[in-house]
Amino acid sequence: MAPQAAQKAGDPLWDPSWVEGGGEATIRERTADAAAPVTFYGGWYCPFAQRAWYALEEKNVPYHYVEVNPYEVDPSCPGGYTKQALPLAEKARLMPEFIAASPRGLVPALEVPGAGAVWESLHVVRFIDEQFDGPPLLPADPMRRAHVGIWADHTTDRMVKTFYTMLTVPDEEKRESARKDFFEECRRFARAMHPAGPYFLGEQVCMVDIALAPFYQRFLWVGGHYRDLVFPTQEPEFQRLERWWDAISKRPAFKRTIVSQGRLISSYRQYARNEGNSEFARNLRASLGATSKRGGGVSSRAALVAAVAGGVALGSVLTMTLRGRL
Repeated sequence: MAPQAAQKAGDPLWDPSWVEGGGEATIRERTADAAAPVTFYGGWYCPFAQRAWYALEEKNVPYHYVEVNPYEVDPSCPGGYTKQALPLAEKARLMPEFIAASPRGLVPALEVPGAGAVWESLHVVRFIDEQFDGPPLLPADPMRRAHVGIWADHTTDRMVKTFYTMLTVPDEEKRESARKDFFEECRRFARAMHPAGPYFLGEQVCMVDIALAPFYQRFLWVGGHYRDLVFPTQEPEFQRLERWWDAISKRPAFKRTIVSQGRLISSYRQYARNEGNSEFARNLRASLGATSKRGGGVSSRAALVAAVAGGVALGSVLTMTLRGRL
């Protein structure tokens, strides 16, 4: 029998130093709920899938959780986790129901019996908001609704892109340049936030908060571990972000999606070493190469789309228009 990547404490490849989080408990609970009205195809490791996962929890939607691992398993790696992506044909052989719900073989996807399936992270979030009862994640006012979409895009197009550049590039000079760019994109985002908060629009969570929260968790945990990332919290913009994170990280719905910190950090090991062969890794390298040939500066929209679209290999889906989802 082929080795299985660790999913819970006690599994053969589970590192005994890892402490399960609320996410592992939620996965067990929701995996057992086979009678739920919708099926969620997710991945514990994936910030894009976590967006949709968090939205389901925030709206208190009953769902059946199906874990998808699109990578090869290597018992010599912590937990067996790699960033060596399986070919689509192999995913179809191993997980035919998932591929029927997500044609590109990437999480997240949400299947509603009798209605069909939806994929791409923020499309899934929008669908959840429109389909199910619960506190709205998008404002009713058209202008405010448009601004939510714009700033959800910013988290993907700007903050995520520069963070993963800093994480993956081996060149120290490019890495430090990306760190500066990342901080500047964070400042721009913070200046767009409601001044009192605590959330992006004020007192109520919206899609922008859901778009950013899984990544901010990785900024702190993964960036801090592999790149000694420390936010300049003496600046007012980062004080505002810190206040936002303090509020969002304490929400019960979000806490239900937070997995073991040590486990999550370990899953990024190959990315931090620039050893991944996923679409994300290949396309980010191509994006940086295109930037280098032009003599530096911000990558072209096409190169950015290619790089971020590869983020689906992290377990998410992104269309080539990049309307705020990966």
